[in-house]
Amino acid sequence: MRSFWSLRGFGAVFYKEILHILRDPVTLRFVLLIPVLQLLMLGYAINTTVQHIPAVVYEGDRGRAARALVDALAGSQTFDIAGYVNSRADLRKAIVAGKVRVAFDIPENFTADILNGRQPAVGVLIDGSDSAIAQVAYGSATAFSGIPLRDVTAPTIPAFQVRPFVLFNPAMRSADFFVPGLIGLVLQNITVILTALSIVGERERGTIDQLLVTPIGSAGLMLGKLVPYALVGCVIFVTVLLTMRFVFGVEVVGNVFLLAALSTGFLFTALALGLLISSFAQNQIQATQMAVFIILPSTLLSGAIFERSLMPEPMQVIAYFIPMTYYVDILRGIILRGAGLMELWPSVVPLFAYGIITFAISSYIFAKTTR
Repeated sequence: MRSFWSLRGFGAVFYKEILHILRDPVTLRFVLLIPVLQLLMLGYAINTTVQHIPAVVYEGDRGRAARALVDALAGSQTFDIAGYVNSRADLRKAIVAGKVRVAFDIPENFTADILNGRQPAVGVLIDGSDSAIAQVAYGSATAFSGIPLRDVTAPTIPAFQVRPFVLFNPAMRSADFFVPGLIGLVLQNITVILTALSIVGERERGTIDQLLVTPIGSAGLMLGKLVPYALVGCVIFVTVLLTMRFVFGVEVVGNVFLLAALSTGFLFTALALGLLISSFAQNQIQATQMAVFIILPSTLLSGAIFERSLMPEPMQVIAYFIPMTYYVDILRGIILRGAGLMELWPSVVPLFAYGIITFAISSYIFAKTTR
């Protein structure tokens, strides 16, 4: 009877496993690279200090008190003045389009009212989509009512009031920020992995080779493999959308049909990524490891979990090459802010272009490898 505690043969088994690892350099490289990638992305992506919130200003008054207030906002660490608008209606439009997170409304006669001791009120619109940023913006904007304006007011007397108003998520619930982003991650991750593992599994079992000797063409084979997973993705989308509404209480403010149409475009991109992985992976282990290089950046850098504007500039640049980045903007734009196609086109065009290019490359490689 073989004893459990016997070490006989350990050296031979150890040597065999080392050879097995070294003979699969692709897997070894992924195993070594993934922890480094995780550490770098987590180290840079997680930033709990909210600073430099993009803001827009409507100057109803251009007197010296108004200019002093704008200079104080621009000089703060909390707000960055991203631009100016010509009307109050444009303040809300800038937030709905996702260009800024805060909008300051300086009323007419602001300077005159201050000089006459009337304490005018400055309106502040705050995007409540991200509860963490909204809370900081709310507190910082309110604190500005107590600051002295250079060469205008005394340092001890509040010269004006600040009236903040939180849009889209007045209660500043964290679920309203996280859940829409999670919809994108769930939809992408399941679709990419299922597609890649299915095709690679067929290759491992040799069933693709059996199909190729039939009259089925490469295009028919490829579409026959992808369309079922597209239908699965549609079912997943409807399921998570209903869960979002009835479990987490997050309502779709915008057009549901526009959301479904643009989600179909993202689903097309996810299928193309799965097809691309299956074109390079030799086995399901490699396919899973390659999928990590899509899933990990999508989770950490796209803005689905961590606010993108708080990341270092290089990480923000990398995020523009991730399709999830654009889909997260679309999800939050429609679900939370009620944005339409005109406000979302800066995200729609890159997302669809990414999908078309990836699908074209994947189809070419897939057709080439299955000849």
